[in-house]
Amino acid sequence: MERISELVWLYVKQRPFLKEVLRSGIVNYSALARRICIDALGDRKRQNAVKMALIRLSGRMEKADTGLEDRILAVLRKSSMVVKNKVAVVTAGHELEGVRHLSHVKSGRHMTYIMEQREVEKLPKKGLWKIEGNLNLVIIESPEEVEGVPGVISYILGALASEGVNVVEFISCYTDTLLIVRQADTEKAYKVLSSIMG
Repeated sequence: MERISELVWLYVKQRPFLKEVLRSGIVNYSALARRICIDALGDRKRQNAVKMALIRLSGRMEKADTGLEDRILAVLRKSSMVVKNKVAVVTAGHELEGVRHLSHVKSGRHMTYIMEQREVEKLPKKGLWKIEGNLNLVIIESPEEVEGVPGVISYILGALASEGVNVVEFISCYTDTLLIVRQADTEKAYKVLSSIMG
């Protein structure tokens, strides 16, 4: 039985949307158990055991997550939002010297810059891997307590994804969260974020 419980937890953990419906208790346990048996076990012989594991997991998740969403929403209600248009994202293989940018991040192989669209014209073309323009920057400024509440960023990104908004780039720095979205998604992103920020 321990193996079934572990398998169910792994299946759910890899699908965050299932965590939410299980935590809320708004799931057809029999149907989900059938799906897990087909996807993870290849047969339906242990469907009842999987269903019982789901019910137990749902109860544990409800107890563990009690109040977390309220804490996340409390942080978001204290946050503010600014939208800046005419932004570009530039990815290069090296640091760009003398370039004015709004923010940047460096990984092992890339440098990604967020800059105003008009700054792109001043860039040397050599060493640039990707330029995407006509984007908008959404800056969410949160109180310091954002650092102590798990899941705030996940909540924001999940809310946007559930409405079909793709976040092109994402940077988090201390209490600021920077989201780059396409112009076509900006109005929808603003409405979604406004609704959760109260």
